[in-house]
Amino acid sequence: MNERQKYINDLAVNLSQLTDEERNDALEFYDEYIADAGLDTRTAIEEKLGTPRQLSHKILADYSIKANNEAVKDGHPASPHSSWRVFWWVLVAIITSPITFGLGIALLGLLLAVGGVAIGLIIGAVGVALGIAAAAVASLYIGIGLITTVPFSGLFYIGVGLTLVGLFLVCLPLCYWFIRIVIQGIANFAKFIYAKVQARREK
Repeated sequence: MNERQKYINDLAVNLSQLTDEERNDALEFYDEYIADAGLDTRTAIEEKLGTPRQLSHKILADYSIKANNEAVKDGHPASPHSSWRVFWWVLVAIITSPITFGLGIALLGLLLAVGGVAIGLIIGAVGVALGIAAAAVASLYIGIGLITTVPFSGLFYIGVGLTLVGLFLVCLPLCYWFIRIVIQGIANFAKFIYAKVQARREK
C-alpha cells in the first residue's frame, strides 16, 4: 500500500458522517487529485491538503454548505439542524485549518462573536415565550384560587391568563420562525467567512 492509499484510507475513517455515496465521491476525487498532482509522499500530500483529519473537516464543511444551499433554494430558511451543522463544521474547519494566523484568526473571532450574538437572540426569544407561559400559568392559578372568594377578581385573573395563553400560542410559531431566520443568518455568515478562508488558503 503506497502513501496515497494510506492517506485516502485515513481520510475515509474521518468521513463516517457522510453517506456511502458522498464518502466514495470525496475519496475518489481526492485520490485522483493526489495522483494527478504527483504527490508521492505523505509529507507532500499533507503540505498540499493538510492531514486526513483536517481535510475531512473541510469536506464535511463543504457538504454541509451544499446541503444548506439546496434547502434554501425555495427562499425559505433551512432547518435549524442544517444551519447549525454549517456553523459547526465551518468553525471546526477554520480552527483545524493549516492557515490559522492573520486573517484566519480574525475571521474565526468574528464568526464566534456573531455566533454568540445569535445565541443571545435565540435565548432572548425563548425567554420571552417562557415568560408569557409562566405569567399565563400564574394568572390562571391565582384566578382559580380567587374565584370562590372574590369572584370578580378571580374572573379578571382567569381572563388575563387566557389572554396570555392565546398570546403564547401566537408567539410560539413566531418565535420558531425568528429562531430559524437567526440560525440561517449565522449559516450564511459562516459560508461567507469560510469562502474568505478558502480563498486565503488557495493563494
